[in-house]
Amino acid sequence: MRPLLRCLLVAATMLPLCALADGPAATPRYVDVPGAKLYVETFGSGTPLLFLHGGLHFFDNSFAAQRDYFAAFRQVIGIDQAGHGHSPGNGRPFTYQQMADDTAAVIEKLRIGPVDIVGHSDGANVALILAHDHPALVQRLVISGANLRPALSPEKLQQRARATPTEIAERVHAMEQTLPPNFRTDFLAVAPGGVAQWDTMMVKSYAMWIMPVAVDPASLKAIESHVLVIAGDTDFTPLDQTIEIYRALPHAQLFIVPGTGHGTFGDRPELMNLAIREFLEKR
Repeated sequence: MRPLLRCLLVAATMLPLCALADGPAATPRYVDVPGAKLYVETFGSGTPLLFLHGGLHFFDNSFAAQRDYFAAFRQVIGIDQAGHGHSPGNGRPFTYQQMADDTAAVIEKLRIGPVDIVGHSDGANVALILAHDHPALVQRLVISGANLRPALSPEKLQQRARATPTEIAERVHAMEQTLPPNFRTDFLAVAPGGVAQWDTMMVKSYAMWIMPVAVDPASLKAIESHVLVIAGDTDFTPLDQTIEIYRALPHAQLFIVPGTGHGTFGDRPELMNLAIREFLEKR
């Protein structure tokens, strides 16, 4: 994904989980897909709008400000990827490809495709792969904080790929110490697997984030969906990489959010909601 400290400050810009209590009523369910059971929440009614959360997060603590806003006139659907939030873990590693395939299975089971999708961070990468591999299921995309490759040198990636289990455990522990406290408390409040699920998610996320390619740049040229590419002007993903994504997509618009880091949805919710709504409703 991004360098291993990339997701660490996102929670500082997210609304706390307790802020979700006064929103519209949810319709929760578990959807069985091959090899996994995914937790899905639905709010409101109207044309479906699917949200894909970022790393170390889940739907509830990723899109609090977007959920209530869009549920007033759209059917908002949030998925917790396997091993994240309410969704139990399984024996599979985390990969963007698997998450995209799992998401496609949910869309097919709910019979909501083609659907508009909003993805943040890891969820943005998943959305791009989904649009490439399952184009019939995707209408328009809004992605924020996507990346093509980790911001690490090839030498550093190789070094981390050769790390022993003890070294990986040390690095994951060090990463965890830099997290804002609500990352862990939010997760443990809903995760069916408790602390063990949290620990497993941390290790699996680390392994996914040091893969040399997050999204194949060549595949972007084949995506026919219209895409709004968003990033904060001080986002974790370098600005030139965000522009590379934008230029590779055949039908894309670019929105750089001023005075904002990686947590675009939490830092500037009113601006983000306005931009997303305008993009999705524009003919």
